[in-house]
Amino acid sequence: MTWISVAQMREVDRVAVEVGLSLVRMMENAGANLAAMARELLGGDLAGRRIAVLSGPGGNGGGGLVCARRLAGSGAEVEVRLGTEPEVLAEVPREQYELLLELGVSVRVGAEDLPDPELFVDALLGYSQRGAPREGIAELIERTEGGRVLALDVPSGLELESGAAFEPGVAAEATMTLALPKRGLASDQGRERVGDLYLADIAIGTSVYDRLGIRYSPPFGPGPLLRLEARSRVR
Repeated sequence: MTWISVAQMREVDRVAVEVGLSLVRMMENAGANLAAMARELLGGDLAGRRIAVLSGPGGNGGGGLVCARRLAGSGAEVEVRLGTEPEVLAEVPREQYELLLELGVSVRVGAEDLPDPELFVDALLGYSQRGAPREGIAELIERTEGGRVLALDVPSGLELESGAAFEPGVAAEATMTLALPKRGLASDQGRERVGDLYLADIAIGTSVYDRLGIRYSPPFGPGPLLRLEARSRVR
């Protein structure tokens, strides 16, 4: 298994879009796998389960919104909380937000009056996050304290570029990272925040990695979700 840097992941995303795997497709794949991961953590049946999806303004947040739609479609009681006002959402996540509204899923801004869920889904900050979380996003992170948390790609508050953990920060029960694992997830501080680490397929083909000179052997033969054992983690 090849572990990559944040800079390499940016290039993977860029080349994937160049070859036709749009942000919408990758976001949909990420959100679908995240919903499947939530189902696994909750014992296999989502009907009636209370789940809070916390979403930020970028692509990570968009994956969370896709997840929320799929969870609601499976019968879960979903509460979506945004870390910023809807107007701040990037274009593709904004489309996902509007779709949730059309489907009648509860979407609000901030942590106020958020009831205790059985599971938090952390989709607030992605692999490009830097420094300590602020304002509404920080408040939502603080709200997860003591709860079960599934993080998308990286727990919010963990800066993958340096491997440094900031406060407030999510302490995840499980983290589902995308495409290839990032080195910062295996840092000393990262290990404390990540919990059980899973890798999810978002359908980035071998040719993308070949163009970038990244050694890649497709690991998803058994299925689109792969658990990474602690002993396999490298810096």
